[in-house]
Amino acid sequence: MTHTENGTLEIGLAPNAVRPLSKEKSGTLINVLFHFAEKSFHRWWIEVFLACRALLFVGTRYTCPCCGWRLRAFTHGNTSLKVRPNGYCARCNSKARHRRNWLYLESKTNLFADQLRLLHVSPKYALSRRFIKMPNLDYVGVDRVGRPNIRQKVDITAIPFDADTFDAIICIHVLEHIEEDRQAMRELFRVLKPEGWAVISVPLRLDQKTFEDPTIVAPEERQRAFGEEQHVRVYGYDLTERLEECGFQVQLDLSTNIDSRTRDKYGLLDDENIFYCTKT
Repeated sequence: MTHTENGTLEIGLAPNAVRPLSKEKSGTLINVLFHFAEKSFHRWWIEVFLACRALLFVGTRYTCPCCGWRLRAFTHGNTSLKVRPNGYCARCNSKARHRRNWLYLESKTNLFADQLRLLHVSPKYALSRRFIKMPNLDYVGVDRVGRPNIRQKVDITAIPFDADTFDAIICIHVLEHIEEDRQAMRELFRVLKPEGWAVISVPLRLDQKTFEDPTIVAPEERQRAFGEEQHVRVYGYDLTERLEECGFQVQLDLSTNIDSRTRDKYGLLDDENIFYCTKT
């Protein structure tokens, strides 16, 4: 097995063996297998691949707080072996936003100290792989589709849990996909226990109000208007008001408060702002 120049894996064969796939096709095949493992919940396949790739990126320049791996560089994510500044961790596939949220959760909440029932909405594997093993957490991962570490398929505009069920909620880059986002916020507030907290983050423009247009439905038009084909809005500074209207008390933790040394060490970007929401 060799690392090719274009960032894919190639399996070495004897001269008289069947020729390997082209570099482009082999990279595509690895991606297909990786996504199959992810969709079919084969966590051990994912872990085997990530562990092998991580060895190629061992270094001392960066640290991933989500998995503790020391890296020489970050990648383009998924199965890529290409280098990308402040990209994905080679060991756990965390994005910069996940590393930023992990550091916040670790330093500003009781997630790692107290016994908590945690609702994690649309959890990314880089986080859920750790949370599900933490003995102090009753971890409940939910999403509209199946993926590793999901306990139940849930539409968060109609969460099938009683009021005051969870001590904590994590909802990272989800609300921008939800057409009825206010209803989703009300549901998150409803299932959160009094004195509980929710960490919420979205793509955010602090220089404008929220922009949304329900007549924009074509994927290419949403890409132009909202930045991604599956997004239905671009949130602005008034998101605090939306969350407060649903009952939350809100504190905004700005990414600009992070010092440059921390940002460089963990490969963070300067656009991940976190809403810390409480229920009294």
